[in-house]
Amino acid sequence: MKRFDMYVIIAVVVITGLLFTTFALQSKDHPEVVISLKGEEYARVPLDGKEHVYEVATELGYNKIIVDHSGVRIEEADCPDHDCIAIGTLNRVGQSVICAPHYLVIEIVGSNQAELDGMAI
Repeated sequence: MKRFDMYVIIAVVVITGLLFTTFALQSKDHPEVVISLKGEEYARVPLDGKEHVYEVATELGYNKIIVDHSGVRIEEADCPDHDCIAIGTLNRVGQSVICAPHYLVIEIVGSNQAELDGMAI
């Protein structure tokens, strides 16, 4: 094994350790669902186990969003491909779904999650 190979192996192990630590130590308290429409926040809902139903109807189309004990999902959409429905239920911080034809973004964030920092890739 050459010296360069050892450097590559060490670098991979260190990067893997950093990524694991970053995701393992993510804030798990009080996650929230952020629904954005056309780049602006439409609603912010705590993932508290209660059921919330949002029917978003714009000139671009219709989406029915369900937030409940299992997470958040798009139940109905009138977009042509229905990829946003096929994603299923999101339930962990950092997960997101996008309905591109309707400019709709749904993501789960931690309450202590700040803007992008130096660790973000």
